[in-house]
Amino acid sequence: MQKRLYYILLLILTGVGFWALGVRFMDGMSVTHLTSYFSWGLWVVFYIFFIGLSAGSFLLSTMIYVFRMHALERVGRLSLLSALFSLIAGLMFVLIDLGHPERFWHTLVYRNMSSVLEWEIHFYLLYILLVLGELWLVMRDDLSAMATNDTGIRGTLGKILSLGYRTAPTQEGQAKQAHTVERWVKILGIIGIPMALGVHGGTGSIFAVQIAKPYWNSSIVPIIFIVSALVSGSALVTFLYSFFGEKDAEKPNVLASLSNLLIMFIGIDLILVFAEFLIGLYSGIPQDMQSLKAVVAGQYGPIFWIGQIGLAALLPIVLISLSHKNGSDLMKGLAGLSTVIGIIAVRINLILPAYVSPQIPSLEKAYVDSRLVYSYFPSSIEILTSIGIIALVVLLFSVAWELLPVVSNSGHQTSGRRTESYEINTKGPTHTA
Repeated sequence: MQKRLYYILLLILTGVGFWALGVRFMDGMSVTHLTSYFSWGLWVVFYIFFIGLSAGSFLLSTMIYVFRMHALERVGRLSLLSALFSLIAGLMFVLIDLGHPERFWHTLVYRNMSSVLEWEIHFYLLYILLVLGELWLVMRDDLSAMATNDTGIRGTLGKILSLGYRTAPTQEGQAKQAHTVERWVKILGIIGIPMALGVHGGTGSIFAVQIAKPYWNSSIVPIIFIVSALVSGSALVTFLYSFFGEKDAEKPNVLASLSNLLIMFIGIDLILVFAEFLIGLYSGIPQDMQSLKAVVAGQYGPIFWIGQIGLAALLPIVLISLSHKNGSDLMKGLAGLSTVIGIIAVRINLILPAYVSPQIPSLEKAYVDSRLVYSYFPSSIEILTSIGIIALVVLLFSVAWELLPVVSNSGHQTSGRRTESYEINTKGPTHTA
């Protein structure tokens, strides 16, 4: 019953979101509260939020498959699946933010290779193929088992997604297949490291090259994007595995490793934020100082102190410290959830404060119009479309979790040992929802 209500709620939210998307595509950008002076809003906030989740989740998977962090092998597939669906969400948000989304293909035909955004688009395409390839490799033995042993939708899905691959019938054959998988997963992971860094570091570069926005125009911005991605990605995987992963003897150890990584990334991120604010305020550039003051003590102050510092950093550290004392997996999961929610505040404080100051003093007084203002709050259509896209992606992720072998009982997820790794795939996140 709980599972049914969960899916009904997601379907309703998705339906409302699609209605709002229809309004946006019919009426254009006029349905937003964006202005000529305030050109990026909620959709761009969620775009970089989900791209960061994707890049961070993928980089976590490279630690597992490339650098052999065996303590985290249980969440290798989960990291890759999170990376895939987070990327889908991010691209959906950037698509609806385009003035003419139907022209998205122009970037692939009319190339401008001197554009940072053009390079970023190519990174996205290669990154999608890389994630799909690595995800298929680590799942292919279980997909083969699904195709052979299951009936109904799972059997059909196994036949389609296994692409004709079948696990060898002998142990010698399975060992050769396992060796091949491990080699290729490592190769793709090595290629994926600069790819993931390029995906989110490139996103940061889109902001860093904006000379007209001193708040963004800094070489440290792409580095902050990458570290923030590691924070959000490790937090997301910690939350998902804590709440929805199979309970067994290895779970506390996996969560302990994940939470330790999360604290380390949060610490590095706080150092970078401190450096950014210190240098920005010390520089004395009026526009930069105005944006930073708006974040620390102005209209975005509550979002900064409660969301960015409280939810994204301090509360997770406290929860994880307490969990180490009482051995609570729930606290570790709540720490991950708190960080994921707090990262939204980080993204808000990255985007919106850059627009609070005019490029020319008193420009806001020279021309007076409702579309020429330096304040912004998202419209109902912006909010509803965002809810709809998030609901759709959560729905698709939940279905994938239930139907695909996302988490393995075996500690060796690329081992090719079908009988050891196929046991878990029938319980999705909704069985505890």
